[in-house]
Amino acid sequence: MELLPQSKEALDEYVTPSVDDVEGLLRVIEGWAVRTVPECVALSVTMLDDDLTFTLVDTDAGADLTVAPGREDAGARSDDLHYLMDEGGWAEMARERAFAGIASTICLPVVEAGRAVLNIDLYASTAHAFHDRIDGLVAALGAWQAGAVTNADLGFDTLRRAQAAPARLREQRLVDVAIGLVAARVGVTTDDACGMLEQAAEEAGITEAQVAAVARVLLA
Repeated sequence: MELLPQSKEALDEYVTPSVDDVEGLLRVIEGWAVRTVPECVALSVTMLDDDLTFTLVDTDAGADLTVAPGREDAGARSDDLHYLMDEGGWAEMARERAFAGIASTICLPVVEAGRAVLNIDLYASTAHAFHDRIDGLVAALGAWQAGAVTNADLGFDTLRRAQAAPARLREQRLVDVAIGLVAARVGVTTDDACGMLEQAAEEAGITEAQVAAVARVLLA
């Protein structure tokens, strides 16, 4: 599998004290995933503390995993309450909205000290790829079996989040700079400065990054 270009870009800038080598972690997960589920064509790992997602895709899978197929009838069916409430109907609609090349998925949370720190999402090209293989994946990846969820992301939403990761990192750097400026100018701790930015964003109805941009201009 190959790293999504945006994941490569984000990994060049991302530093976390919890993982020394994020790309190395991705490759270890890839190795175990492909050995356990040969039909695996993509995987995403989300660092929950930072809400950042990194994605690997199989460029030889025979389908473009970055383009979703259009399904006109799926939208119409979403208005049918009885169809949505039926488990079989829900699964069928999810598959109709799925990305080309993805027929089944599984999300495996990794828990440390009683809290989830990672989400591992695996994507396979066949509908029953994960059948009878969940135990092996849980054991290999150190995941929380009770939290495993299948076919919840046939639309490959983690791809969108991975594509947004570089922008999220840029916004976070902007916020970090603004926090430092506010802390120095007002004479408060960085935690207090962070709270001030959060409150200002909430009161103004804008994002923290937008508040940070204004603060940086006014205080720099």
